[in-house]
Amino acid sequence: MDVNCPKCHSVMTKAKLDNHPIRVYKADVQPSAETISGVKSCNVCPDCGYIELYATNPEKIKGKIH
Repeated sequence: MDVNCPKCHSVMTKAKLDNHPIRVYKADVQPSAETISGVKSCNVCPDCGYIELYATNPEKIKGKIH
């Protein structure tokens, strides 16, 4: 299934991140095993360079955005 870039609408390319581990967590919490998710995959737009990342455990990053 093709994914279109939300910025320029070109077809994005599946990609992988080279640095490991990439960790993501809410800015207002202390990082821990309960609050950190890894990044499992990404898409890159070959035209504008926009990068879209997908978390391995998105449920760990819930709550209000401040």
